[in-house]
Amino acid sequence: MLLLKTLALYCGLLAIIVCHCQVAAKKDEPEPEPLDDDCPPEGNGTDDDRDGELCKDFQILRDLIDVDVLVDLIQSHYQCDVKFRKAVCYYQTSRFQLVIDQLQNSEAYHVLLQELRNAGINTTDIDRIADIFDCLEVPIMPVSKKYNCRELRGHTFIGDLLAAMPHKEVSEFSFSSLANNTNFALFKQTVTSPEFQAKLRSNLLKRDAARALHVLRRNGWDVPELLRGAMSILSW
Repeated sequence: MLLLKTLALYCGLLAIIVCHCQVAAKKDEPEPEPLDDDCPPEGNGTDDDRDGELCKDFQILRDLIDVDVLVDLIQSHYQCDVKFRKAVCYYQTSRFQLVIDQLQNSEAYHVLLQELRNAGINTTDIDRIADIFDCLEVPIMPVSKKYNCRELRGHTFIGDLLAAMPHKEVSEFSFSSLANNTNFALFKQTVTSPEFQAKLRSNLLKRDAARALHVLRRNGWDVPELLRGAMSILSW
């Protein structure tokens, strides 16, 4: 549903939170052929994987969410959440892609990406925003069901998505990544550091990025909210 092609600051983690919005946007498309494996694993996962592909780790986190729960969550918010539905409709326009291109070319994006590289992170899978979402896209066919929108009052899609994610499994994956010295572990340590957080805040204020983020927010895409959700996942 929310295939959020925003800033990729938190790259896959941010995308995990929002990538499923595309499901609602594609509700009238035929079901695509399933892939055998998005990113086939190499090795037994016990060796040092400091140069590993972030795409694989993002897909693991994505797949921790129960598919049936996710489909129900997506459909209920699409029916009952005006902001969420507005974001999906905007995603289907050429204007959305233009804003994403502005973010891709912004100084803020390139500065933060360089910070990750300087920290020793293999950024191959996140150099282009489009590649992040190609990595995380999951085709899920919608269901024909009417929801009681009163039950969703006071709920947000991000809040409900975080609640649906299995905290224990996410925590175990993060611990395993740290123990195996993976690229994802270094990514997590870097983006949660006070130094990176300070650079993140200052770069979000730069004119080219701020203008694009303002347009996104006006059309239902609240990037700060998404970043807070990403930080919640990283803290588990």
